[in-house]
Amino acid sequence: MAGVLGVLGGSGGVGASAFAAVLAAVAGESLLVDVDVAGGGVDVLLGIEGVDGARWSDLHLAGGRLDPSALLGGLPRWGPCAVLAADAPMDAAAVGQVVEVAAAADVPVVLDLPRTPCLERAAALAHCELVVVLARADAPGLVAAHAAVASLPEVPVGVVVRRGSVAAEEAARLVRARLLGRLPATGAEFELDAARLPRAHRAVASGVLAGLLAGVEP
Repeated sequence: MAGVLGVLGGSGGVGASAFAAVLAAVAGESLLVDVDVAGGGVDVLLGIEGVDGARWSDLHLAGGRLDPSALLGGLPRWGPCAVLAADAPMDAAAVGQVVEVAAAADVPVVLDLPRTPCLERAAALAHCELVVVLARADAPGLVAAHAAVASLPEVPVGVVVRRGSVAAEEAARLVRARLLGRLPATGAEFELDAARLPRAHRAVASGVLAGLLAGVEP
């Protein structure tokens, strides 16, 4: 399958970057694009910061056109995924071009999006077929997730709920997004290994990707 998925944290600490990585790994041959320069680099999260390959600071587009195979072949890999990590500020035009070129390579593209609206996020969102918002199922988490969803443009949005004091169905209703799945409560850390993904995360990611493949909102 191919398509462009965005992943956004409804609040801090919900594991949005980790879930974006799981989505990319479950998708197989794919591209994970880190658009959140304030996140510390998804390559660090994945433990591949020492692996050779281009990061955002190594891309010098200058109005030229990227070759899809050259882009994918020049990036570090985490399991089956090519990874473009944010190690420096990027501009909106570059984000738009990279996502467009990657989508043209006919591989799934997963975007790790910043929570704060910015030109770079807007450029990425313009290509998204679905945005997945991770929400913590308690009052503060749902208020924040509602605000995050409200800040998005007209794009299909679904929510993955971290279990908490509010039932997942009610949480999705309050956030005003379609319920895509449920994950364990925050706090249970796990080592990100593309070959050994947590069962719950893999199951939810598979469901999201199956909905995208079917051409309908999950």
